[in-house]
Amino acid sequence: MLRALVGLAVVVAVLPLAGSADAGRPFPDPDLSYVTVGPDAGMTTCPSGDGPAFQYVTVTALSSESIPIPGIPSSSFFFMVMGGDVQITAVDSQTDVSGNIRFELIAHESIVGTITITCQIYTMVLNDSDDVDCISFDINEDGLVGLQDYTLFSADYGEVAPRSDFDWNGSVDQPDFDMLTEHYGHVTE
Repeated sequence: MLRALVGLAVVVAVLPLAGSADAGRPFPDPDLSYVTVGPDAGMTTCPSGDGPAFQYVTVTALSSESIPIPGIPSSSFFFMVMGGDVQITAVDSQTDVSGNIRFELIAHESIVGTITITCQIYTMVLNDSDDVDCISFDINEDGLVGLQDYTLFSADYGEVAPRSDFDWNGSVDQPDFDMLTEHYGHVTE
C-alpha cells in the first residue's frame, strides 16, 4: 500500500512538470532554441555593481519544426551564469510572435573577462549558450575607480584600447571619459 502511494505521489509530482507548457503549445526544442547576448560587443561593469546595462539576453524558443513559440511567460525561463555575479531581469512578459523574449543583464560586481549564459525553458536546458566579454571602470582591478584608472585611461585616449572603450564603439573617446567620470570613487561593496 505504501509503495502504491509513493508511486502515485511521484506521478502527481511529475504531471505538473510535464504540463508546464500551456495546453496546445508545443515545447521548445532544446537543439533549435537559442540564447543571444547583445546588442553590443561586450558589457562594462563597476566595482559597486552599478555599471551600465547595455546588454540584453534574448532567448528564442522554437519548436521541433523550427516554428516560433509565442506566449511562453518570462517566469518559465531560468538562467545559469558562469564567470560573474549578474542579475537577469525580464524585460518582456512573454515570448513574442517570433518566439523571442528579452531579459536585462546587470552586473553586481566588477567583472573583467568572459561570462557564459545558458538558459532553461520549463524543465529543458537549451543546448546553446552565449558569451559576453566584460570590462570594468576599475581598469587596474584594485577595487576602486580612482586616479590610477584615470592615468591608464589617459594613455588609451584616442586609441583602439578595449580595456578603456566603455561604450564598445571601437575607440576610446569623450563618451568613454564621461562614463568613467560617472563612476569615479566607486569601490567594491
